[in-house]
Amino acid sequence: MNVHIIRDEYCPLAVYQNVFEKLSKSAGVIRFIKSKDDNLVADDTDDMYDEKEREPMNQHHSFLSFSQLFDICEKYRKKYNIDKADHVFLLSGANNYKNWFSNMDHEGNNYFVQVTEWELFFGAEIEKSYIICYQVMAWLLKRNMFSSEKEVMDAVHHNPIGCMMDFCQKKKDITLKIRTADLCPKCLEIIKSEDVPFNLLNQVFTLWEEIRKNIVFRERADFLNFTGRIIINPILKTLSFPDYGGIQIKLPPKEMAFYQLFMKEDKGIFLAYLDNHKGILIDFYFRITGNDGPALDNIYQYPYNVASQLISKINHKLEKNLGVTLASYYKIERTLNEPHKIIINREYVTTC
Repeated sequence: MNVHIIRDEYCPLAVYQNVFEKLSKSAGVIRFIKSKDDNLVADDTDDMYDEKEREPMNQHHSFLSFSQLFDICEKYRKKYNIDKADHVFLLSGANNYKNWFSNMDHEGNNYFVQVTEWELFFGAEIEKSYIICYQVMAWLLKRNMFSSEKEVMDAVHHNPIGCMMDFCQKKKDITLKIRTADLCPKCLEIIKSEDVPFNLLNQVFTLWEEIRKNIVFRERADFLNFTGRIIINPILKTLSFPDYGGIQIKLPPKEMAFYQLFMKEDKGIFLAYLDNHKGILIDFYFRITGNDGPALDNIYQYPYNVASQLISKINHKLEKNLGVTLASYYKIERTLNEPHKIIINREYVTTC
């Protein structure tokens, strides 16, 4: 089953990238295909995450109808000659006139999922890519359970019970559906009667369980103010948090080398004296890329805007994935008259 994931102009590239990465890691019959419009070839380039891409443009003033959203999918199909049997998911930063989180066009195998406003229901610290992934997998499962929009609407639960088929007329009820990431006995019977392929079910349920664990564990860890381990892998360019539900953050080479430098210097670094650490930073960068220091030269120049931007980008990704409270242990921060530093006790840190 081929599933194409595309985005509109209101969906930030970073959100798209996070969603696609999580979906593509799921093993099974569903094959997720990257958008051909974005030229997203190297997901480890230093310019992958642009500051201006963080928030959708004019999201509160952009409203599209269902037909307009599905038309974007159809135009993409025609542009790249996508097979009719393939599925096309549009990640949209626009609102829709019916105020739905997502929907499906049964006739055309086209779908949309809204990427904005999830923080209104799950809090500002939620990593929205998990919720968007849930929606994608839920619609693929529904497509295999029902042959028409009428069948879908006949099967919905108007009173929420923590099932995929909860209608969520009160949008806040979506929190119960996502936190359970489950199906009720009645919906399981429909799956049996429709002979939904086991390998598809396994892929859906496996990713759902990962999503559920991540959301619940993050909430509990945040509540308990729990300090977890961090594993730094320069080769894969990842920061992994095994005690926080296996959260993994990818950093481009410059950011990874910069983060390693501040992790090494546990007493911190004043940006005014950053060039004193130039040799160590170049060494970290060389181990990641095989290239030496010219790409790093502008980091040391006054007024240190590039260094500050790198810190801002790294901290933003940590907050987006861990939430503000947990991220505070791993961020590069400074207090008045103090150097920038990462406060995590180094006994919790492992470098591969």
